Amino acid sequence: MGKYVAQRIRFQNGERHSVLQLSNGLPVHEVTLYLARYRTKGRAANTIHFVCTSLALLYRELAAARVDLLKRFEQGRFLSSQELDRLAAAAQYRIDDLDEDAVASGGSNVISINRVAMRRVKQVEERRPVDAQTQASRLRYIAGFLKFFSTYVAATLPPPQRTALEAEAERALMAFKEHIPRVSKRAKLGARVGLSEEEQARVVALVHPDSTSNPWKRGFVRRRNWLIVVLLLATGMRRGELLGLQVRDLSTNQSKLRIVRRADDIEDRRIVQPNAKTHDREIELRESIMRKLQEYLVERRSIKAARVIPQVFVSDEGNALSEKTLDKIFRELRVACPGLPVTLTSHVMRHTWNERFSEAADAMGLSEVTEQRARNTQQGWADDSKMGATYTRRHAARKGQEIALKLQEKLDGSLT
Repeated sequence: MGKYVAQRIRFQNGERHSVLQLSNGLPVHEVTLYLARYRTKGRAANTIHFVCTSLALLYRELAAARVDLLKRFEQGRFLSSQELDRLAAAAQYRIDDLDEDAVASGGSNVISINRVAMRRVKQVEERRPVDAQTQASRLRYIAGFLKFFSTYVAATLPPPQRTALEAEAERALMAFKEHIPRVSKRAKLGARVGLSEEEQARVVALVHPDSTSNPWKRGFVRRRNWLIVVLLLATGMRRGELLGLQVRDLSTNQSKLRIVRRADDIEDRRIVQPNAKTHDREIELRESIMRKLQEYLVERRSIKAARVIPQVFVSDEGNALSEKTLDKIFRELRVACPGLPVTLTSHVMRHTWNERFSEAADAMGLSEVTEQRARNTQQGWADDSKMGATYTRRHAARKGQEIALKLQEKLDGSLT
């Protein structure tokens, strides 16, 4: 099977993009043309990369079936129903080496074919499925590319072959799209929720720098990771917002910080740039939290390499923290804090903040409209956004249970 890999690149102006490469480093021309359409439309770098990984899957499956897509289209023929069915089936499963992060070592762009082959054997054995939303997105992007490329090639063919290819492509893609799963919005059981107050207290106590159960050894790392957990719980910010936070975003005089979207920031050296998804906003902090932030920044300045890094959170070598590093922090935290009913991630901190916000709003007697507007302002959502419902499942379920039990009280007399 051909080893097609989605490769991230960073231009000198800070812009991030992706290309589909063979293991010899050569890009796939038609995919480059297709991804350029997303780039000119200003689509997010992570969206473009997901499209690229979807097309890496497409080209790998075609290579396994010994199908040369360009030659096939030049013959005026589209993919057969069996070939499209094979693609749809492959889109259901995880393939961990579709992008360079899984196959490159130490930032190198050289791909180890042996490592790729070993992963492929392991994946055939495990066949781990992706969620329905990922599968649906893959199939949509693959269908869009096949439509684009077949039309592109058809324009170079004689009229009879052009007409035949366009007609065949339309029929085949209509059938192919039937494989796209409908993502159900009804399945709520098992959906992600935040930590309870007791669980939150347990996690905060565990990550305190003086805790004997703290999983990290070095003092700077302990204090940095403790501050990360506290800040996520205090503000409800996203992972990308935390990692994109810059020193200049902290206002010490007013004990506030700013969440600013900086897509393709030239000062950000990371290939995968964490970023804010929501509106820019200002968040007020307790003086005690801002004081700890300032203490951390003093310690951070003692790391020479960190002095030229604008991001607040850095490694003890002085590099801006990556999303993978933050994920690793929470992975280590899960090991150190077993028995939690939820899989502890940075995003669970966001759910936790929203549940505490709802509880505080109830205690203050805020109306639903006022609570919604206040939450949307703090989280960077539009004034009429309904996103809060996604993050308050536990709170809503608890209130629903209370009401349901009150209704059942009327039946108590008939049970005696």
